[in-house]
Amino acid sequence: MGLSARTSGSILMGIGAIFAAVHLSTAVRVLSMPALLVVEALAPLGFALLIVGIGAAVYRGEIVPEQFAERALLWAVGGAVTLGVATIPLFADALLRGQLARGMPQTIANAGTLGAFVGLVVGVYNARERHQRLRADQLSRINDTLRIATQEVVDATERSELEQAVCARLTQSPLYDSAWIGRYLPETAVVDPVAWAGHDSDYIDSLEISVDPDDPLGQGAGGQAIRTSEMQCVQDVFAEPDMEPWWDLFERKGVESVAVVPLVGAEDVYGFLSIYANRVNAFDDRERTALGELGESIGHAIDSIRARQQLAERERELARQNEQLDEFASVVSHDLRNPLNVAQGSLELARETGEDEHLERAANALDRMNELIEDVLTLARSGQVVTSLTAVDLEAVAERAWATTDTGGATLRIDGDLGRIRADESRLAQLFENLFRNSVEHSSTNNRTQSGDSAEHSSTNDRRTAGPEFRRGGAGAGDEGVAVTVGRCDDGFYVADDGPGIPEAERERVLETGYSTTDEGTGLGLSIVRSIAEAHGWTVSVTEREADGARFEFRGVESTNGSHSEES
Repeated sequence: MGLSARTSGSILMGIGAIFAAVHLSTAVRVLSMPALLVVEALAPLGFALLIVGIGAAVYRGEIVPEQFAERALLWAVGGAVTLGVATIPLFADALLRGQLARGMPQTIANAGTLGAFVGLVVGVYNARERHQRLRADQLSRINDTLRIATQEVVDATERSELEQAVCARLTQSPLYDSAWIGRYLPETAVVDPVAWAGHDSDYIDSLEISVDPDDPLGQGAGGQAIRTSEMQCVQDVFAEPDMEPWWDLFERKGVESVAVVPLVGAEDVYGFLSIYANRVNAFDDRERTALGELGESIGHAIDSIRARQQLAERERELARQNEQLDEFASVVSHDLRNPLNVAQGSLELARETGEDEHLERAANALDRMNELIEDVLTLARSGQVVTSLTAVDLEAVAERAWATTDTGGATLRIDGDLGRIRADESRLAQLFENLFRNSVEHSSTNNRTQSGDSAEHSSTNDRRTAGPEFRRGGAGAGDEGVAVTVGRCDDGFYVADDGPGIPEAERERVLETGYSTTDEGTGLGLSIVRSIAEAHGWTVSVTEREADGARFEFRGVESTNGSHSEES
């Protein structure tokens, strides 16, 4: 039948009340006969009142677990019917012997009362015993489930892998219907579902969880779990007013109970694990304790994963720095030594001859050394890992960089809506400046070969503006000079020009430190571009446009407008 505790308790109280009314009537009738009063009325009345009292306890869920209340009712009804029917043959035998069978209804009522009471006591005992066995079995399954989930925590090397594995393990148990994990985003004060099992994507897409206590979507168990860093357990979701924003979703899913376990690390709250059950009062004290320990384990595992990732990034940064040290040594030992020798020789000649042309040659050599030093310092700074990222307008940064670059008669084109990305704005501008100089200087005439060399005067301290022209649309030749285009690709952006292009055999080398095809170049400009990209965690590749020209593509870029998303 599937009767609730309230329904079962109400029926038991009704049965007891009916028996009590019958026995009160008998007590009034035999009031003058003390012996009959006790046996025929008062004793059965006491049993009837006990039935009413036990029924009230069942109604309140105090004596029998919710799922076994109906079982206690059936035992009471069965006992009443059994003893009541058992008295009928006695009266039938008396009638067959020709004797008058008096008090038959009263005897049946007394037997039924006693049978109901005995049956109810046996039913309560049986229900509690079955509940204990079921809980022991459930706890065994809970421990198995949590043990396996904890093992997933230990084995996981990626956060997304860990989150999905825990959800899958929990829902493999018959105890839980579904589970999902949401990541807390402090900058937006929302929780974003990232892993789930037992849910369809439509349900997950419909979830809205805030952490703002003034927002109705932040007053539920999820928002409270994040704010307090404590597990929130709702044993009956439809009896909790704070859960009202999600009642329609819970009703469609058949959810009755929810446990929300915060994932707390050493310093940060990473999100929460939300577990659904299709019955009320699904999470007892021992189960909540076990789930709380699982949440702590997941939080510490995320700490460990982040630490390993930071260590790996630090190792990569050290490797880059070692590579840069080698590059700096090469520049100092070779590229700086040459102009230094020229300057020294020219000064000696100037002293000997007194001719100004030797001083001019020495000054040019010193200018060359200054350019090299500026580029080396820029390369050193660009190679550092970027730790402070903000949402920047890609088009605005590109246009500002164009305005501070000597572009001559070149044209900047913006291909479509560039949107916003997470980046260090200053270094991103420096990346654009070096690419723009490279495109303009190596495409200014068709008799110059495209090279990986950055523009002369790459120092950010010596920039000249030249009345740049801005245009929107696809790439193509400008009215004068080269056209440089900035646009978006699948998971990043590109910078392309319509100049002479880069031979395929040279595309791997143009990003190397010191690569240049001109005597005036430092060979560090595109190396700086590569270092800035790697410091952001991006990859850079050199390809060719459909028409003539070169194209630099940057991928692995995190957008803030939904086109690309990954953890920074």
